[in-house]
Amino acid sequence: MAYRVRDLLETPHLRLTLKGGGEGLDTPVTWAQTSDLDEPWSYLAGGELLMKNGQTLPESARGQTALIRGVAGNGMCGMVIGLDAATPALTPAALDLADSLGFPIMVVPYSVGFASIGRAVADAAGSGRIAVTERVYNVIRQSVTNPGPANVLAQLERDLSCRIAVLDAFTGTVALEASQPPPEDLRQVITTEISERRGAIPGVLHVSAGTERALVVEVPDEEPTVLATYAFRGPTTDLVHLQHLASAVAVLLAQQNARREHERRIGAEVMGQLCDGRMSDLDGERELGERGLDPATCCVVAADGVSATSERQLHLGLGRRSVPHLLLRRATLLYALMPVTEWALDVLGQRLGGQATLGISEPLSRSSRAPTAVREATWAVRAAVTTSSRSARFADATMFSVLRDPEEARVVVDRTLGPLIAYDARHSSDMVATLDTFLRCERSWLRTAKELGLHRQTVVYRIQRVEEITGRRIADTATLAEFWLALRAKDLLAVPS
Repeated sequence: MAYRVRDLLETPHLRLTLKGGGEGLDTPVTWAQTSDLDEPWSYLAGGELLMKNGQTLPESARGQTALIRGVAGNGMCGMVIGLDAATPALTPAALDLADSLGFPIMVVPYSVGFASIGRAVADAAGSGRIAVTERVYNVIRQSVTNPGPANVLAQLERDLSCRIAVLDAFTGTVALEASQPPPEDLRQVITTEISERRGAIPGVLHVSAGTERALVVEVPDEEPTVLATYAFRGPTTDLVHLQHLASAVAVLLAQQNARREHERRIGAEVMGQLCDGRMSDLDGERELGERGLDPATCCVVAADGVSATSERQLHLGLGRRSVPHLLLRRATLLYALMPVTEWALDVLGQRLGGQATLGISEPLSRSSRAPTAVREATWAVRAAVTTSSRSARFADATMFSVLRDPEEARVVVDRTLGPLIAYDARHSSDMVATLDTFLRCERSWLRTAKELGLHRQTVVYRIQRVEEITGRRIADTATLAEFWLALRAKDLLAVPS
């Protein structure tokens, strides 16, 4: 039998006195919690008895009624006010409101500590709380040995007598494959509330849409995630149950993330075969189709400055937002084959951060064009270094039309950089790399030396050797333009391996 407010009131040693809201005495009590916050419901899930220090009780009728309306409207079962010399009197307006809402308000003498009330509630509700918690972790233990998130979530919903939705904190999209989305109006309210709080979620977020009410808590995961419980078929799930449930869902998400990491590795193998031209159009179309990728709308995106951690977050973020993709890292660049929509690029930018530089190829069109698309993306990401947005498309970044054709680009490279490339091959030197870094550093000796980890005088010597080998003066504007164009053409031809 449920422990009620009436049971507390009838416990002699607690010495509670009812002041208002007598029609709510049969309301079940799930827990007793002290709080002197202005909005205590932000850390309570519902069903709790709020215990409040009398010194923090508002003096005005407006303040008292606002407090009562807030705690009653967010599912608290009643309120106990601790009496002391500084406790203001309860106003007639506050007591009238408590009576109209059927929200019990009690007072307790200064000599009776809140710990006594809390212990009485804990003793009465403890066995049921432990039983539910045990069921939650028993279900999760079974899921580890016999994965099946859909069955696990359904079992948790039965045990807690409510519906459960696991959502991305910012978009409201389903984050756990087995989860069903909440009603659309409720989903929108959840995402709007989180957005207005700039992602700062309190202990529990109370939201409602029409007659539907939900409790939202944060889930520990690599991506911002929340757990929403709604459609309650019994007493509202309390905060402790919600916290255990969030930990349980985190286990299911970790299992899902492990599966997605395996998919990423398999996808990288497919991407590698495409980029190396080792897959026929027929096989390529099949592999892309199985992953929801349409060659007509997909591009290769090259990203520079991406850490391994950011790569993993990108994969999880794209997967969570249902953006089909393949990822492949080669040398310092991360390549992504994906639909290049405004939505997808926003996700890309959010997950990679402001330090990444992006280059976007022309549409893939057919799978056998992947090697060319990789060269286009590589070319574009080199050109993006000079843009304020740190992003460039191959269609917009080509300096001269001659460089659109790889064969023509090879002619430019051979004519301008050929002697340097040959010198580097014979002497195992880095003249081409030194020249490229020197121009990228705007011909600063100190910046170039720092970038290459060399002494300034070594950089000076190398640039002098570049001039001697090529027969061109670095101070000439025409020479600078030719060198820069040839180096970018070399980027276009080079695919990191």
